[in-house]
Amino acid sequence: MSPLPAKLTKGNLPTKICLTCGRPFEYRKKWRACWDEVKYCGEKCQRNKPRTPAAAS
Repeated sequence: MSPLPAKLTKGNLPTKICLTCGRPFEYRKKWRACWDEVKYCGEKCQRNKPRTPAAAS
C-alpha cells in the first residue's frame, strides 16, 4: 500500500476491502496512526472474523 498523502480530502480517501464482509471501507481519522494494520470495516466484522483452518487441527 502506498503511503498516505499529507492532506487527505473527502473525495480522495484511500479504501480497503474488509476481510470478513468483503465490502470496501474508507480511511477514518481515528485510524491515522495504524492504517496499515486495519483489516476490518468495524467492530462487528472484527468480532466475527473468519476462523483459520490451521487453528482447528
